[in-house]
Amino acid sequence: MLLEKVIAAPLDNNAYLIVDESSKQAAVVDPALAGDKLVGLAEKHGAKVLFILNTHGHPDSTADDDSIRKATGAKIAIFEVEAHRLEKNAREGRWFLPAPPPAVKPDVLLKEGSELKVGNLIIRTLHTPGHTEGSACFYIESEEALFTGDTLYAGSHGRTDTFGGSPAKMVFSLRRLKEFPATTRIYPGHGPETPLGDATWISDLMYPVL
Repeated sequence: MLLEKVIAAPLDNNAYLIVDESSKQAAVVDPALAGDKLVGLAEKHGAKVLFILNTHGHPDSTADDDSIRKATGAKIAIFEVEAHRLEKNAREGRWFLPAPPPAVKPDVLLKEGSELKVGNLIIRTLHTPGHTEGSACFYIESEEALFTGDTLYAGSHGRTDTFGGSPAKMVFSLRRLKEFPATTRIYPGHGPETPLGDATWISDLMYPVL
């Protein structure tokens, strides 16, 4: 697996390009406002983007969903109960975006355990509510790679005080992720990558968490 990360202004979102090197098929995770750079990286590697994977529907993470789909023909995928946000975002301006993103309808509605194939890579969906009701993580077992969006960061976790957030569900989701192998590499929506084994603090979490 070849992995490229772009840090997108203005909120320092991590946007990822995943490439299966044998097939030159690719996926984007949480494009944020990095659409042009991600498409450029895919072209640099001679890769075809098949999917745009959204860990959740907040506009800072999904702003360039539509532009990447138009540029590549990729399918937009998001957890089923989170899909409404992709249209709602177009009606609600955000100070951190130059303009509201266009309303988009997802092509793929994900469920717990949904699997998407990108070349030889199998990307499995985990429902991890807490930051939002439909937050999800994406796990590639063969690479020991876990893309956690705004659920799990290095040394901390995403906010639970936004609409759709839940402290209790965040604790449940974090404890679930802690059951994966300690060597699993965490690729979060913000901040540096980290091995899951470093997240020993999850074992000490108690409700409520903010």
